[in-house]
Amino acid sequence: MELLRLSGITKSFGDNIANDHIDLTLERGEVHALLGENGAGKSTLMNIIYGIYRPDSGKIFVRGKEVKIASSRQAMDLGIGMVHQHFMLVDRMNAVENVCLIDKSHGFAKLDRKKVRASLEALKEQYGIEVDLDAPVSQLSISMQQKIEILKLLYTGADILILDEPTAVLLPQETEALFAIIRNMTAQEKGVIFISHKLDEVLQISRRVSVLTHGKVTGEVLTDEADKSRIVRMMSGDSVPYLSGSRREGRGEEVLSCRSLEAFDDRGVKTLLGVDLTLYAGEIIGIAGVEGNGQNELAEVLAGVRPVASGTVILRGEDLSHASGKAFIKGGIGYIPADRSMVGSVESLSLADNWPLRKVRVPRKGGLLDGRTIQAETAAAMEAFDVRATGPSQRSAELSGGNLQKFILARELSGEPKVLIASYPTRGLDVRASWFIRNRLIAARDGSAGVLLFSGDMEELFTVADRIAVLYRGQVIGEVEPRKSRPEDVIRLMMGEKGQEPYVEPASEKVRPAGLPGISVAFGKEASDE
Repeated sequence: MELLRLSGITKSFGDNIANDHIDLTLERGEVHALLGENGAGKSTLMNIIYGIYRPDSGKIFVRGKEVKIASSRQAMDLGIGMVHQHFMLVDRMNAVENVCLIDKSHGFAKLDRKKVRASLEALKEQYGIEVDLDAPVSQLSISMQQKIEILKLLYTGADILILDEPTAVLLPQETEALFAIIRNMTAQEKGVIFISHKLDEVLQISRRVSVLTHGKVTGEVLTDEADKSRIVRMMSGDSVPYLSGSRREGRGEEVLSCRSLEAFDDRGVKTLLGVDLTLYAGEIIGIAGVEGNGQNELAEVLAGVRPVASGTVILRGEDLSHASGKAFIKGGIGYIPADRSMVGSVESLSLADNWPLRKVRVPRKGGLLDGRTIQAETAAAMEAFDVRATGPSQRSAELSGGNLQKFILARELSGEPKVLIASYPTRGLDVRASWFIRNRLIAARDGSAGVLLFSGDMEELFTVADRIAVLYRGQVIGEVEPRKSRPEDVIRLMMGEKGQEPYVEPASEKVRPAGLPGISVAFGKEASDE
């Protein structure tokens, strides 16, 4: 019996089509795995099912009846539950109290906690979930917190459960325990949408696999009829060209390196587990990986904004492992953070007021900031980088994403950094802004800077990077040269598959991809300027 059906679901954010006429079904008693690269549209689709977003067009059917889901509360009332990657729990409360928060049958103060506890104990027994109901959430492991999230959904009566990257931070034995719970749920005719990038797990737990690529369903297969190679081919698709960007011959001195680098994320989970990486002047290293494998933490550690737990960070021969963020800036590191609005700029300030941020030398006059010079520098940078705004006095919050990103890039490059760390610099931007950003990164490389480009865009990585290093579970699992490889090689590494022979395209036909003016690319081993 069909629990859920999506028909023609479409959702856009400005010019970006996140979901493009998606059809998907979920039946009782099955695990339907959903795969796709970062930015493929998985999270948007799940947020539509859970009522966080509303589709621009398309229909949703729950148990055969068309529904309009306008909120997560309405989704819960329809029997839909979602366990997010970042758990929705109050740390100071125990499991019973957290469940009481979502029980709308009575006010929180009037709820019979003994009755709630009894229900949770029954659910624990029914689904084989072992968890302490009395300990504050803050004292529980990540896997135990996840079990509480699942109990919350079961308590609400959900029979359509969305699990978003549920094994991302679990140990192998914890994953097996989760799979036992999932099997118990499907045995009782629950349906599970399982979002993951780990092929072994997908093949182990799912009945069907669907693949999203650039917002579209590009394949669906019964798990019994699938293998890793087939799924990888479905994920890469014909829409991802085998591109290799123009490369600068040779490389300069070592400018940045890390050895056995470890760090924690904001939840206190160690997400970097011994990263070794070396960046040279005059090269771009693309950093690929499934989201949640340590990319953000690595970018922040190397930019000096997140502390090192252990290991070393060496910048041009100087050990900055435990130095202040100011030392990283003085050492010549430019940083474009993933969050351009909240981290890369101060939304309430004007562009001129944002201009001095992260600068070693700030124009001063008589011991005070030289406002006139700062205004002039800001205006000149805006013109040089085509930042479209009313002027330096306009607030950064009023700029489009592309124009704000160009402004941040202008600010970081104005200091002529020896190292530029760019974390997802074109995410959410239109084609024209993306062209501009990529070409400026290449120009920085050609000016002898070392560039670390964190990206989830396979075409971008293959076009711009000289090397691609892949992060998997907090370590660099492998590295490829774009001119000697293809997207499948990177995807396999992203899934934890090592030991694959790199692909080499036998033909050598020049092509310039649409949307990347000024970047010469070629199929196969060799690339040269047109």
